[in-house]
Amino acid sequence: MMYKWSLFTCVIFAAASPAAAQLGNDRNALTIGIGAGAIPSYEGSNDYRLIPAPVLRGRVAGFGFNTVRTHLYVDAWRDGQGKVDFQIGPVIGVNPNRTGQIGDRRVEALGELDLAIEAGGYIGVTKTGLATPFDSLSLTLSYQKDISDTHDSHVIRPQIAYIRPLNLKTALRVTAGGEIVGSGYARTYFGIDAAGAAASGLAAYRLDGGLKDVNIGVGISHALTGTLLKGWSVFGQASYARVLGDFADSPVVRVAGNPNTFAAALGVAYSF
Repeated sequence: MMYKWSLFTCVIFAAASPAAAQLGNDRNALTIGIGAGAIPSYEGSNDYRLIPAPVLRGRVAGFGFNTVRTHLYVDAWRDGQGKVDFQIGPVIGVNPNRTGQIGDRRVEALGELDLAIEAGGYIGVTKTGLATPFDSLSLTLSYQKDISDTHDSHVIRPQIAYIRPLNLKTALRVTAGGEIVGSGYARTYFGIDAAGAAASGLAAYRLDGGLKDVNIGVGISHALTGTLLKGWSVFGQASYARVLGDFADSPVVRVAGNPNTFAAALGVAYSF
């Protein structure tokens, strides 16, 4: 039974923490899904756009993999059957910030940016059996570096996730996290040089890296057929992020956008 609930916690959400993706021991599994999400048109924007929200999560011979937003995490530490599980492995993904559909004409005048490709690694730990025998708490820390020369900098993402199955059909998840970025990232997405100021009408602005934002989220998943271990399910989630410090003071946010941003997603998934 513990194995089944461990597997259950891995398939319940479209953007679960990578450390929360437990799949049990000596089993193969796969969850695929698709949904639609509403996100800010750029980081710190007060305009929103719709995007597809794909889901991919699974395990092969004891090694797990899953997508978190636009990134793929692969766990190179074989899962065990105990109540504590460790994760370590590579992560690769893309950052589509300001690649299109920017929304605000002043920020559009700064120019569209190339898609950033970010690669690195992550570590995590998950403890199962806290308030109930089957809930879990996960801590994850990832480090990624731009390998496409778009912002030529790093992104560090700490996250904590709590998952509580209510039964085999329904589960809840709560997350909290943040992003710490390098100076290249800060100046690419939040800085404005003299040419950009002349083109956009926004004041020139220069900043260094640091803690860019903090975020919280809540989600729910419910099985339509069978259980969340196998069959069709629907998921929904909502999150709030607050842009901080010098990042919030950038005219891209303070004048053209809003430091308080929201996101939401709805979708359907199938677990094999």
